[in-house]
Amino acid sequence: MSREQIRVSDRVVFRPLEGSGGVLLDLDSGEYRQLNTMGATIWSLLSNSPSRPQLLGELRARVRNPPEHMETEVDRFLAALRERRLIRVDGDSETQD
Repeated sequence: MSREQIRVSDRVVFRPLEGSGGVLLDLDSGEYRQLNTMGATIWSLLSNSPSRPQLLGELRARVRNPPEHMETEVDRFLAALRERRLIRVDGDSETQD
C-alpha cells in the first residue's frame, strides 16, 4: 500500500463524538468500533480516498508535534481497518473471503 488509493467501505457509517473521537458502524456485521481523536481524524481524511503518502502528509499538517512512530501507528490502524473490511485499497478483491 504505497500509491494505491485507500477507500472507505460504503457499508460503514461514521459518527463523530464531540471531543472524544467517533464511532464506526459496520452495516454488514452490526459491530461498532470506537475511534479516539487521532482515529477519527484519520477516518475523516480517508473520505478523499488518499494514497498512504497523501494521508500521512495531511496528517502531519494537522497534528502538532506528531508522535515519533506515527507512520507505524497509522499503518497498524489501516491494517486493522482493512482486515475488518472497513476500508479497501485499490487492487483488493471486492469479494474477499
